[in-house]
Amino acid sequence: MTSRIKKSSAGYKAIKWVVFAIFVAYSLSLLIPFVWMFVSSFKSRGEYNLGNIFGFPKEWEFNNLIEVLKFEINGQAVWSMLLMSIVTTVLGTAINVGLSAISAYCVSKYKFPGRKLIYGAAIFTMIVPIVGTLPAQVKMMETFGMMDSLIGVLFLYSGCFGFNFIMLYGAFETISWSYAEAAQMDGANRFQILFRIMLPIARGPIIAVCILQAIVYWNDYSTPFLFMNSVKTLAVGLQSLQNEMINREQDYPMVFSAVMVAVIPVVILFACFQKTIIKNTVAGGLKG
Repeated sequence: MTSRIKKSSAGYKAIKWVVFAIFVAYSLSLLIPFVWMFVSSFKSRGEYNLGNIFGFPKEWEFNNLIEVLKFEINGQAVWSMLLMSIVTTVLGTAINVGLSAISAYCVSKYKFPGRKLIYGAAIFTMIVPIVGTLPAQVKMMETFGMMDSLIGVLFLYSGCFGFNFIMLYGAFETISWSYAEAAQMDGANRFQILFRIMLPIARGPIIAVCILQAIVYWNDYSTPFLFMNSVKTLAVGLQSLQNEMINREQDYPMVFSAVMVAVIPVVILFACFQKTIIKNTVAGGLKG
């Protein structure tokens, strides 16, 4: 019996080390290209093209970041694309998560006819692929006259169903209704219960959803490309900048600098709030 336990323990340790090695290899496969791109962004075009591809720069070109921000594509500078990305990300996240939180709260805490149908519709919207709704979106935007505008993009971002709704629905489900009953006894109305009690209690899950949604909108390419093409966001402009730099000037370090401008804000955001995201995310759901 003892020998069997020892064999089982040894097998478990072997499996654990194999899994650990796989995760380390996977992590390095993601980290090494990022570090290489970061280092290469500080090289000069001549040094990179002359063969110093994988080594450290002989002379660090810190002006690459400033130069790429000034670079213009079809009359729009990269810094303005960065600003547009910030605007669409902040406003889109605030609208989407705000509406999702209110909708999830109402569906989870109030009993009314069609409640289960609404929840089912939210699940269904996550099943339908984006390409299945794209023609309808284009036609709707043309009909409402919101093509090629920031308002149109924010309108598409304002959907309150999908992933955020499901996660916040679970968060509000875990909050006891006794808080609301105590507030009602003190004379609070439904809006006061929502904004002064329920939303503050669910602050952690809401912040976690905000960070995840902000990353999605920051990296979103298709929506700004299709519905706001005249004023580009950074995700859309990177494609044009890459074609311009590589096809005409062979300036790879400048391309890497532009990518770093797009990546670093997301990395900083996730690094600052990773504990909040991990703490409020449990087994694929959010805890309240």
